[in-house]
Amino acid sequence: MKLSTRTSLNFLSIALFTFLFALIAFYYTLRTQVDRYINNELLKAKEAFFQKPDSHSIDAGFYIGACQVMPIKSVSTLLDTAVRFQDTLIFHSQVGKFLPYRQMKFITSTKENALEIRIIRPLEETDQLIVNIFLLMTLLVIVLIIALLITNKYSSHQIWKNFYKTLDKLNRFDLNAQGDLDLPITDIQEFDDLKSVLMRMSKRIAGDYLKMKEYTENASHEIQTPLAIINAKLELLLQSKNLTEKDYKLIADSYDASNRLARLNKTLILLTRIENHQFPEIETVSPKNIIERHLENYEELIQSKELELVVAFEPNVTLKINPYLSDILFLNLIKNAVRHTLPRGSIEIRLTNQQFEIVNSGAPLKVEAEKLFHRFYKSSDSKKSLGLGLAIVKKITELFGIEILYFYQENKHHVMLKFPSEAINRDE
Repeated sequence: MKLSTRTSLNFLSIALFTFLFALIAFYYTLRTQVDRYINNELLKAKEAFFQKPDSHSIDAGFYIGACQVMPIKSVSTLLDTAVRFQDTLIFHSQVGKFLPYRQMKFITSTKENALEIRIIRPLEETDQLIVNIFLLMTLLVIVLIIALLITNKYSSHQIWKNFYKTLDKLNRFDLNAQGDLDLPITDIQEFDDLKSVLMRMSKRIAGDYLKMKEYTENASHEIQTPLAIINAKLELLLQSKNLTEKDYKLIADSYDASNRLARLNKTLILLTRIENHQFPEIETVSPKNIIERHLENYEELIQSKELELVVAFEPNVTLKINPYLSDILFLNLIKNAVRHTLPRGSIEIRLTNQQFEIVNSGAPLKVEAEKLFHRFYKSSDSKKSLGLGLAIVKKITELFGIEILYFYQENKHHVMLKFPSEAINRDE
């Protein structure tokens, strides 16, 4: 949920609660004021009633203004002379229903007896007026809330516009471009503070990134040079004629270890460059051509192991991806399948517009499937494997939004790549 939406919802909740309370208070205040006004009218009617010389003999139905005198009753004793007001319902024969009235009741005395006198005033028009006023106020409140929400939404959009521009700048900021983070200028103190913090942070990150990039490049160069010298010297020693079998084995082991170290260095440097997004070039490549080229390179090994190879390509499939990394991606998957398939086993390769799948027969994994794509986890004890091939595959797929899946079914290993829609570029 967006912050502006959450703010609007909070504002709406508070406004509804406040206006609901205010409407209820307004209704009861209006009701009290109207009752007080009608009570005053009834008291004036009482004064006018006693000013009549024959007031005690007035017939029921006598009107004093809008008030009406009800039938006068005789009571036995003069118990309570207080004036009492109350709302009541009285049946109206002309309309055939009960109508609301405000009633004043009091007891007075004459020389002969005590009398109970009731004076009433109709409330139908007054109640209708109160309802109309209440409905009008409710409508005004609703219109006011809607107007405030629209105003709040518009003002929030204007206020947060620079914030979203900042987010867009951050999303598109590329360390490889070596440019400064250009954030919009605002007249809001908090956004300016945020801009200052982000500018300082981006400069530190860019500086650290450049230092790390230089380090990896220098490390790659500086390590490879002595390793190349070591390998050259070891090759010369291996060609020496005065070596014993023990010396030859020691030198051969050293040569293999040196080669392994050189490959490990190159692979780790490659992983670091992938993680640092140092392959920004995107081109349209043909996975079919890449796969066929690597299969051709492994043709002798496939034949020597008597592997059954089945390939199925959907025509005209292309991907938008870095060409160098795409070559490594398919190479590592094919190399992994060929290397770990037992002699006389089978390899199946299927390429469609949506996915690539490679299936090879073999024994179950010796490690957990979840760790298969972790660094230095190997599915076999082969000394030739560094345990980094599938880790590189995983990093490349993450970089380009490709989903990678693995499962073992019917004595076969299945590795599947599901291409994202933005990477697919199929030519019809």
